[in-house]
This record gives sequence, structure tokens and C-alpha cells, in this order.
Amino acid sequence: MPGRSASLLGILVPFLFSAYSVSSLSLVVPQLAQAFHATVGQVLIAIPVDFIGGAIGGLVLGNVADRYGRRTALLIAGALFSVFVLVASAATALWEIYLFWFFVGVGVGSQNGVAYPVVVETLSSSTGLVGGLMQGLYFIGFLLDEVTYMFVPHWRNFFLIAGAISLALTMTTTPLVSETVRRGVVRRASLLGMGRELAIATAALSLLTLGALMFSTPLLSVVPAMLQGEGISSSWLVPLSALGFVGFVLAGLASDRAGRAGTALAFSSLGLTASAALAALLQPQYVLTALAAMFFLSGYFSFIGIWASEVYPIEFRATATNLVFLVGRLVGGFSAYIAASIYPHSLRLGTAVTCIIANVLAVAGSLMYIWLYRARTQA
Repeated sequence: MPGRSASLLGILVPFLFSAYSVSSLSLVVPQLAQAFHATVGQVLIAIPVDFIGGAIGGLVLGNVADRYGRRTALLIAGALFSVFVLVASAATALWEIYLFWFFVGVGVGSQNGVAYPVVVETLSSSTGLVGGLMQGLYFIGFLLDEVTYMFVPHWRNFFLIAGAISLALTMTTTPLVSETVRRGVVRRASLLGMGRELAIATAALSLLTLGALMFSTPLLSVVPAMLQGEGISSSWLVPLSALGFVGFVLAGLASDRAGRAGTALAFSSLGLTASAALAALLQPQYVLTALAAMFFLSGYFSFIGIWASEVYPIEFRATATNLVFLVGRLVGGFSAYIAASIYPHSLRLGTAVTCIIANVLAVAGSLMYIWLYRARTQA
């Protein structure tokens, strides 16, 4: 059986390349719009389609993970997101990009949703820190996309190379994951039988996930085009992505030390302030300052998957964790399209308004969970 360190490597590397795969689209949106005679907004529909795939795939493969083992589900998920990025290089119409990105979403959503339970079942401490590191890999994956794009700037070759790299590294490292659930395990509890407390916790965590996804998704998908519209160099994406990674790791660490709900409330409240600042500020240097704060403060998304996995029993942990992400993926996935459509002539304002709404939802979810915790301790 693989050791703990090898198992974590088998989680972190595929998680990184799931981010690398799904984020690749954002760098070629203008090229795809030109190639298929579409608008930027029409191309960005691929992002909510991806999230819908993640919502459906997460539940299906989450159930596979609970019944037949974590590693089996992770291998299927890794193959899906890698192969369909590669296949997208041969697309001849925009609807094909939608179709392929749906299956990329199935793979990414499933991989992420199953990875969190594996971390909780593998580690006995510092799960928030590891969760922050994992989710922060989305920014590293985005950086790898930028580096790849520097050398392969045409969208067809870019998808081909990105998919091939992801397939090779994902499928060689996933087998390192230690199996924590055996085929044929007796399921002593059912998701349908969760009690009132778990139902309220699920609602609170679902609100948090929705807010976090609505906050972080535009940062990784709309901001590259927004910077161009504001006359700001795209080179700023590198430090912004690095700052986002630091925010995710530190948020995960803070959640280990100060508690999940309190950390989420603090980060989302400050994120609300930073989003309002983005709407109000016009000068490029101030826009960058607000964006830097937003990238950092989006870090509360980093530990929600770990948090959810800690809440549910092992018998339906992977399925329930993906259930928490269901609404966030279905609705939050449209946040990029919403940000691009609210104010078509100002992606800055559209992004700011979307992120304000996102953080209001996250604050509400945090407060609901804190209320549940206090009610439980006083009972």
C-alpha cells in the first residue's frame, strides 16, 4: 500500500492538472470567439457548462467512490478531464467546445470532490492547510497554462499539448493514492437518512460553496479579458495568481487554528469590501489593488471541501461532499457569464457586482453554520 506522502502526491499532482485543464479555456477565449464567429460571452458559456458537468459527475463518481473505492473514481475522473481537453483541439464548432468542456467538468468536479475525503481519511491533522494547498493549486495550474500558452499560442496546439501533459502526469500519479474505502464495504448509513443538524450544515456549506465559486470563478476566467479592457498589462496575472495561491494556503492554515466558520466569515466579509472597492475605483493602480485583495481573500474557498468531508460519515462522505458542491457548481458556474453580461461594456463593474453578491451569500452561509454550532453546544 502506498505511504502517506506518496498518497498525498497522488492527490496533489492530479488536482494541479485538473486546474491546469479546466483553466486552459480562459486563455484562448478571444481566439475561440474569432475562430467560431462568436462573441466572448458566447464562448464563456462553456464555463457554466463545465460546472454543470462537475455537478452531475461529482454526484455520480462520488457514489462510485463510496461504493467501489476512491482510487477507481479518481482514475476515471483524471482520464476524463485530460482526454477531453486533448480532444477539444480538434473542435470544428462552438457547440463541440461546450460538449467537450462538459466532460472536462465531469472529470474535474469528480476529481476535486473525491480528493477532499481522501485527505481527511489520510491525515489526522492540518487538513485545512493541505486543503488550502490543494485548492491553491488552481492558481498554480493557471500559471502553468500561461507558461504553456507562451510557447504554444495557437488554441488547437495549446489544447493538444495541455491535454497530453495532463493525461501523462495524472494517470501516472493517481495510482499512488492509498485506498481508504474497499470494494463491497457495508454501508451502515444513508445520505437520505441524514438528520436535522446535517441537513442544516449541508444548507450552510452549500451557501458558502455557492458564494466561494461565484467569487473565485470570475477571477480566473473574466479577469484576463478585464485587464485588457482596463488597459492593464496581462503580465499582472502572474503576481495576482501567486497572491491567490498564498491566500488559499493561509486561509486553510487559519481555519486549522481559528476554526472553519470564523475564518470563512472573516475572509468573505473582507472580500465583500474589496469587491465593492473594485466597483468604485477607476484608476488602474487602484483597480489592481482591489483585485489583489480579492484574489487573496477568495482563499476561504480553499478549505470548504475539507470542511464538508469532516462533517459527514465515511459511508456517504464522497457523495455528500459533492452534494454540497452541487448548487455551487450549477449556479456559481454561471458567474463568469453573469459578470460578462451585467455590464457588457465594463467587465470591471460586472465582476465587482457578481463578487459582491457572492460574498453576501458566503457571509450568510458562515453565519448559519455558526448559529448551528452555538445551538448544538447549548443543547
